[in-house]
Amino acid sequence: MAQDYDDFAKNLGIDVEGTDGQLQNRDKFKNWLIKEPASWLLIFDNVDNLASIKPFWPSAGHGSVIVTTRNPEVITSLVQKSIHLQPFSEGEGAKYFLSRLSDPSSQDEILAIVIAKKPGGLPIALSHVAGFIEATSCTFEELLDMYSYRADPEMVDYDSSEITFDYEGSYATLWKVSFESLGKEAKELLEMVALLDPDSIPESLFRDESKAIDEEPRLSIEAANYRKAVSQLRRQALVAKDVRLRTLSIHRLVQEAITRDWETSKLQSVFNAVSQRVSVFPKTDGWGFYIERLGRMCEPPLERSVDFAEVLSHCAWYLYEQGQIDGALGILLLARDTCKSVLGDQPHLVTAHVYNNLSAMYMFQGERQQCADTSLLVCTIREQLLGPEHVDLAQALANYAADLNALDQLEDADNIYKRALRIHELPQNSNTQPELLGQLLSNAGRCWARMGRYAEAEKALNRAIALRRQSLGVHNATAISYYGLGNTVLAQGHLDAAMGYHQVCLDMRRELKITTYWLGVSCHKLAVLHHRKGQGVLAVDTRRAQNDIAVALLREAIASFKRAESEPGLLARSLFRLSALLLEDGGDSEDGYIIQESRQLYDEATQALGDSFPETPTEPDYEELVQFDHR
Repeated sequence: MAQDYDDFAKNLGIDVEGTDGQLQNRDKFKNWLIKEPASWLLIFDNVDNLASIKPFWPSAGHGSVIVTTRNPEVITSLVQKSIHLQPFSEGEGAKYFLSRLSDPSSQDEILAIVIAKKPGGLPIALSHVAGFIEATSCTFEELLDMYSYRADPEMVDYDSSEITFDYEGSYATLWKVSFESLGKEAKELLEMVALLDPDSIPESLFRDESKAIDEEPRLSIEAANYRKAVSQLRRQALVAKDVRLRTLSIHRLVQEAITRDWETSKLQSVFNAVSQRVSVFPKTDGWGFYIERLGRMCEPPLERSVDFAEVLSHCAWYLYEQGQIDGALGILLLARDTCKSVLGDQPHLVTAHVYNNLSAMYMFQGERQQCADTSLLVCTIREQLLGPEHVDLAQALANYAADLNALDQLEDADNIYKRALRIHELPQNSNTQPELLGQLLSNAGRCWARMGRYAEAEKALNRAIALRRQSLGVHNATAISYYGLGNTVLAQGHLDAAMGYHQVCLDMRRELKITTYWLGVSCHKLAVLHHRKGQGVLAVDTRRAQNDIAVALLREAIASFKRAESEPGLLARSLFRLSALLLEDGGDSEDGYIIQESRQLYDEATQALGDSFPETPTEPDYEELVQFDHR
């Protein structure tokens, strides 16, 4: 949808270029919809959830919006009028069915009505039937013979005029008939696709022969056979292919029809085949979501392995780094349950890995005590299995100390950091990955700065930056250390130096094209510093120039928080900062709307936080809206 809105803006000649161009073009096209005097029609097709279309929904205008969805919650939340679409009548179904054939005149229209009735008048089923006939050149009579031979009596006698019906079962037989005509490679490919997220499955998951594990035959579809298999599946309308994105998609009902009669042994076999492929597949956007579906298919008594739990945990962390928190949390909970079902109470390093990542999710949700408790559990498991001097224990201790820091238990955090540093300094750990020590020093430095030990903090943070630049280069972890160093020198009254470090942090995140809340955090911080610098000068032009920079940065921060999952206080804080700054500079009608929006969003944020906000806020009042790391 973001790409579509970007294209709409370009076609209208209202687009802008730049790092944030797509987001701005989305808003420009929405504004065009609101202001355009002519009528227009906007269609959101196949919407699964409200959150996916909310950022694209025009708040007003002279047009109409159509939403197609199978989710009734979408209907009740947004639209003024809804229509429950019923299946085709017999006549409508026959007409549609015949329109899908290359030579409909050669077939019997009466038999077409009989065929249209079999799958209950469902368009997707009729489209598939037509694709099957075109691919196999069978006659209507032959198709009906095959269907009658395999169909259950209640499917044959089904009355499509009923409001409720067996949406999958009414034409599952048709999928089976088509499935039985497939070649070996096409069948195996379809079986694997049936377990994955239906909407965007990377073809490279099946085509990269170098990724095969244990010489498993199901993982080695040769390129020529793969093309042949996909072609056969597309001809029979079983899958669709996006040539530009190099992905496959499959209708959810087709997936249900394929898997509904599988025995546990069959499901286990296909699940194992797909799990092996996923475990070596490179991380890409959407990685977690088709894995999440794969995991949700695995209800007892299907066996899930500890190795699969580890795949899920890595996948969830990738999604967390991309700001896809809900998807990450769902996958981690699945990984946790997998470990429990396989291992019980037995300690295992994969379990520690899962809980380590889960603690980060709790911190993001503001569950700081639960986060600390989970991190302590990681420490306990790793010390039990690896011993008291292992570098992985030091990493777990560093995370636990960071959680204590967030709980304002600074003395305890300090002691844990010191223990972790002692482990790193042991001779056997001299070849530790620089990033692990860099993470420890970065977190410890921020804690020591809060304790007023600025010299120690600066030394630790500068060393962390050197290590992270060496091991990671331009990376968000490196940016986090610059952020901490900027705050440390600011606490000592060095405003210009702080602005310099925070500018490096922001430039790094822009270079990385980070689209998560981290970009907004940097924009907000630097905006506050520019405003503070402007307050300290007498020249009106200089002060206004600083405020203009602050306004632009706050707008960028707000855009970042709106497009990515983030704690509600982040957006509210930036909106109130911007509204106050605009009032200070005079504002205009458009900014008045922003002020009103900021109050509404802030009310939601304070309600979620369970706290109120002063009428005349101070600097600490603003900062208390968000966790320590984002101040």
